[in-house]
Amino acid sequence: MTLHPDEAQLVERAILGRIGGKAVRAIARDWCDLGVTGTRGGRPNAQTVTQIMTAPRVCGYRANRGELLLVPETRQPVLGQWEPIVPPEQWHAVCATFSPGSLYLHRGTGAPRLAGKKKTAPRHLATGFLRCGAERRDGGACRGALCAQKGRSKQSPYVYTCRSCGRCSISGPLADEALERLLFSEPQSGMMSSEAERQHWRSGGMRLEEKHRIIASALVCCIVRPGVKGAHSWDHSRVEPMWRCAGGAVPGETPV
Repeated sequence: MTLHPDEAQLVERAILGRIGGKAVRAIARDWCDLGVTGTRGGRPNAQTVTQIMTAPRVCGYRANRGELLLVPETRQPVLGQWEPIVPPEQWHAVCATFSPGSLYLHRGTGAPRLAGKKKTAPRHLATGFLRCGAERRDGGACRGALCAQKGRSKQSPYVYTCRSCGRCSISGPLADEALERLLFSEPQSGMMSSEAERQHWRSGGMRLEEKHRIIASALVCCIVRPGVKGAHSWDHSRVEPMWRCAGGAVPGETPV
């Protein structure tokens, strides 16, 4: 019913920053740097921060199963009895900076998903298999997922970057090549039983979805160590595999 002073200030600053054009990943990174954790000890990522900022409760509105509750006579939003963090105008403004499918009203507990929205198929080989090996301030490993985004050079037209801490990135072609090397060179991978399958993969005729299925059968994930700043050569050893047959597991992670 009453605001937690430190948490409310964080959320208010995040909303104002987002309205001002700040990237949500940068906000999540700021929260990580401040040592912010969830009730179960998890570290905030972009999706978590988005859900917090776009929840109707931050401006005092009540909602149920993805719908704002409205007063029947006036069709105005029903107000809760708690103290709001920001006025409704700022909540509407921050919601307008996201696509509808990212909002709390479409992704929060009990909220229906947008109908007819197709799941985006992965476009790169290592998508979904990379985890951050950067060290957190408490000494543990981040283990956040590395997601593909546009790169800045012809050598690396796309890069995989940790969406949780933002401290670990790796060239997309390098990571894909390192993953492929591991699958073809490591005997414990056991990924393909016949030379025909290997040739089909290498010929370029195998679809990416089929490659992902084969990778998932062999790997839990790959841990990516942060690179050395200023290094001019590709270091394939940065990508460390966790094989299924070796009982590899990442704490807190569900196998791919």
